[in-house]
Amino acid sequence: MTKAAEFLGLLDEEGRFRQGDGDVDIVLTTAASSRYPGKLHFEGGLCVRVEMQNGGTWAYSDNSPLSELRLLLHFEGDNPHVVFIDGGRVVRHFEAQERPSKKEFLSNLRVARNLFLHPKVETNGGEDQQSMARRIARAAIWLTPKSVRGFNADDFPELGPDRQRVLQSAVTEFRDVAKTVPPQQAPSEQQVGNAKVAFANILDLLGPYLQTPEEDAKVEKAIDNLQSGALPTWVVNWDYELGSDEEGGPAVWINLFVEEGAPSREFGRTASQLIPKLRQALTAQGVTRWPYVRIRTAAEHKAG
Repeated sequence: MTKAAEFLGLLDEEGRFRQGDGDVDIVLTTAASSRYPGKLHFEGGLCVRVEMQNGGTWAYSDNSPLSELRLLLHFEGDNPHVVFIDGGRVVRHFEAQERPSKKEFLSNLRVARNLFLHPKVETNGGEDQQSMARRIARAAIWLTPKSVRGFNADDFPELGPDRQRVLQSAVTEFRDVAKTVPPQQAPSEQQVGNAKVAFANILDLLGPYLQTPEEDAKVEKAIDNLQSGALPTWVVNWDYELGSDEEGGPAVWINLFVEEGAPSREFGRTASQLIPKLRQALTAQGVTRWPYVRIRTAAEHKAG
């Protein structure tokens, strides 16, 4: 059995095996993506036995239909499907979404860490308290559930049980605050304060996983040196990605995050004016990558 549609086509609208008696080849999978060939055995249209190669067999001693059994099946070209068998009938089935990997989570966290630490979120001595609070809130686009998307404490067994629990608590606290902030709105001063404590705890525990390579550090420094006075006031924060351009040449993509209502007619001119300045700043740090500028709204980033 290779396709989910083929498997489901063997069942009638009540989840019974259309042929009555017979075996159906399946591939059972686990949450860790291990796969094991197996069979479903049907009698009178009802499933009475599940066999797993080199593994166990699910069956009642009287060969009665199986009930309250949950299976995770692998099908070619699809995510795993969750299948529930009750009274011998396949009563529910749905495609399971694969859990994001540890790598994906750390990638999300790296971006959030950069947005959290960049100087655009810092205060200066020339503003009153309310102005500073508003600017900090505008720049706090790290305060989104996306920042910890894919987190699973089990991915970090080397931290030990105690620090895993602390990490889980910090992520839960951060996520609870982030869920209360609509993507189109800036968080309140209290929300920023509450989330900042939790997020700092996350970074304290996972900082070693987010070490910045030498070239990344040079790019950071170049943009740090450039940004004072070079970015329009409607740019609330920034980040970057190292990659290649369409011709395969080494490139650095500068992502500028802008507030809602920013003058879109200025985007192209701003990007064009920044390119030579970025080129000069990067060259001064020994970075030969060609800079490109992408402009996105803060809401787009927070919404994921």
